[in-house]
Amino acid sequence: MKNTVKWSSVALAVAMGNGLIATQAVAQGEGFVEGASATLESRTLYFNRDFRDPGQTNQNGSVSRGEEAATGFRLNFQSGYTQGPVGLGADVLALAGIKLDSSGGHNGKLNMLPTDSSGDTVAEYAEIRGAVKANIAGDTVLRYGVHLTENPVINYEDARLLPNHYFGYSITNTSIDGLLVEAGRMTDRGEMGMSSQREGAFDGVEDQNVDYLGGTYEFADNLSASLYTSKAEDLWKRHFAGIAHTADLANDMSLTTDLSYYKTSDDSLAGSNSGMGYDNDAASLAFSLGAGFHDFTVAYQHMSGDAGFEYFDSGIYLANSIQVLDFNAKDERSWQARYDYDFEGMGIPGLTFMTRYVKGNNIDTAPGVSDTRWERDTDIRYTVQRGFMQGVDLVWRNATVRQAIGSGDIDENRLIASYTWNLL
Repeated sequence: MKNTVKWSSVALAVAMGNGLIATQAVAQGEGFVEGASATLESRTLYFNRDFRDPGQTNQNGSVSRGEEAATGFRLNFQSGYTQGPVGLGADVLALAGIKLDSSGGHNGKLNMLPTDSSGDTVAEYAEIRGAVKANIAGDTVLRYGVHLTENPVINYEDARLLPNHYFGYSITNTSIDGLLVEAGRMTDRGEMGMSSQREGAFDGVEDQNVDYLGGTYEFADNLSASLYTSKAEDLWKRHFAGIAHTADLANDMSLTTDLSYYKTSDDSLAGSNSGMGYDNDAASLAFSLGAGFHDFTVAYQHMSGDAGFEYFDSGIYLANSIQVLDFNAKDERSWQARYDYDFEGMGIPGLTFMTRYVKGNNIDTAPGVSDTRWERDTDIRYTVQRGFMQGVDLVWRNATVRQAIGSGDIDENRLIASYTWNLL
């Protein structure tokens, strides 16, 4: 879920999803079983990352390259609601991962598969989590247990084999037409092995609390805005504001404008003592021109404050947060150029292509010293349209990163094959 240029689509999807839940609850006749749904998703991922430094070694051998392959399964059961003014329900999320290949000293470097105490990758792993929920008057949903939370201040990670997830409680309300309001507290983050893409603020911290409150309002079909606030215990306080607008132009063209802004203030003892904790202002502005089967995007992103933009999941709703980098270092400024094409325009439905280039500069690495970096991505996706493989989704993702900071230079390829069965 790293493509965040059009952040509003995620927020609106959440609003629509909660609206659907509310609609189902109003239909009192469906009930706990009759209103249930279940899906089983299979995802096979081959992940290869070349760190372009063949001289590096450790006790397990070369660390210049990470290479692993695995298959993951996600079973997602969502019940309907019992009849009455307060409908009750329960959900179950079951996750399992199976190692296909991880050897030769290249394992444990991609945050994809867990390792044991000896550094060897485990052959399989699994987890089951659940949640209870209540629907009040058809427009308010209370939930306690596992969450796959998606909003600008706390957002689950699903970029690799299996998703991470949160455990806590939340409330959502859609009583006003076009408005989604939500609040909650997430108390820990389920890593599901090492499926998380990031090493973040929750890592190694037990009972870490994150409180959030916010919402999205759809003024019209082409205009929406979001406001959120959150507090990560002993880390930071964070506020978000965003607005998205799509203007219809002549000749079936459209122009979408996305503006996002984060304000983060330090709330940690270490940051208060050092003055170099989490204080940051982050903003991005993206323009996307749609012309038939073509999309052209340009974006600018700016960091300021005493530190870079730190976070603990994939939920950074900024234009230049992409496949590998987020261009979120202290004082960093970055520019993006992106092109998308849907091959349905050439008579090949289901095939899409994306390429982008982001350049960052003005990175504050030391007093009086600044640095630059860049990333180039290519994404080719095909969804089989017919035959016995109909619905199979095939993706090739390639990334090239050149930088002197962080993890250094990277050449990366991900091959992904996935399929979803609708069980109920």
